[in-house]
Amino acid sequence: MAKASRPVTTTEPAWKTKWPRNGDLDAWLRCMLTKCDAMADDGEAADRAHLPIEHLAERGHVDEALRHVDRFLRRLSAQSVLETVRMAELGAKIALDAGNLPRMEKYLAAVEATEPYNTRKCDRGFSINSVRKFRANHGLLDPAEAIDDEQRIEASFRRAQREFTAALAARKRKAAQAAVAYMEATAKEPERKWERQQYLREVIEAYAKLGDSAAVERCIRKLDKEDREEILDTYTLMKLGMKPRAITRAKWEIQQELETLATMTNPNIHFPVMAICRALIFLASQGEVATARRWLRRSLQEMPTWPVIEQGWTTSSVYTSFAEAAAALGDQKTADHLMSHALQDGKAEKRTGFRRGAIKAALGVQANRGQLDAAIAEARKMRSPTERRKALGKLLAKAERWKELREVLVQVASPEEAADVCWWIKFELPGGEVK
Repeated sequence: MAKASRPVTTTEPAWKTKWPRNGDLDAWLRCMLTKCDAMADDGEAADRAHLPIEHLAERGHVDEALRHVDRFLRRLSAQSVLETVRMAELGAKIALDAGNLPRMEKYLAAVEATEPYNTRKCDRGFSINSVRKFRANHGLLDPAEAIDDEQRIEASFRRAQREFTAALAARKRKAAQAAVAYMEATAKEPERKWERQQYLREVIEAYAKLGDSAAVERCIRKLDKEDREEILDTYTLMKLGMKPRAITRAKWEIQQELETLATMTNPNIHFPVMAICRALIFLASQGEVATARRWLRRSLQEMPTWPVIEQGWTTSSVYTSFAEAAAALGDQKTADHLMSHALQDGKAEKRTGFRRGAIKAALGVQANRGQLDAAIAEARKMRSPTERRKALGKLLAKAERWKELREVLVQVASPEEAADVCWWIKFELPGGEVK
């Protein structure tokens, strides 16, 4: 008599089944690292591991983060120069922030050790220059060792900034004043406008940390019109304690962006729209709700006349942004009306990628407004299985429906997708929000 055949059993891989059972951010970061471990491509695994390693270190798990750095460095081949340099630089940054200079030097030595593998003429010197750039960016390079004038300025400014931070922490006011004065002098040297503006912004903020309001005012008076407009944005002014100026600036920004939209031919109108909405939300947060509502009404009235407005992802993106602002202003009726249009126009978009992006953005705002069940129901209707899992992953995590979330996540198709979903879920967890 023939023996009955046994049923074949298959065991799912851990990257597919092992998921956290609650909203512990650290558990999700570690989970993402296990998904990276399962990837076949060493370079991609190391690249995707950067963010969870960095966040673990920021959350105080420095030794654990550095163990992960070491593990991925061992996994990478000697010929994987770019991936090795990036991972070793991450280790160096974590060690530096923790005050462990000897370990930082160990990672920088690992970067330098990859130089012999830069065999193409265009790559020679890459590893050595990466170390020099790292030192310059963190105030550790002697300006005399800089390879050009740009790096000399960076090294000089960051070294003085490092001295300022140390002196301020040690309550050595005279030393801090001397360091920021050197920063101010160096900040005027860069030829590139954006670099000069960034340095000058940091100088002004340093004087503010010192409590030197006279120096802050002096620096502001010396700025030319273009630098002043770029440097003294709304949030920088608030950092400096200049609330009335910040409110005036927010109104000015809305006016400028509306003038831009009136003639703009570039289809990326969501950038000025987002700037308007940030200013509206800021005004409301400072008690200027009535003013913000007037600007919102004007924006919505002018929207149909914008040259590049196009029904589909464009209008969906605009409606989504304005709906978020309307909700922040307490105008729930307008927010509901705009959200309805955002979802309708997003679904009507013919181009697949644009449609997905518009719908996901709209669902995110809908969820943030407390309509999680409705957003989850909409997400379940998404056509793409991958995009549906990503959207549901974020929304179910936000709703803390962990069992349902695991049921969705066991359907992921690859370690790469699993790591991607982990990262997006991270933003919905306590402590993982966008800073």
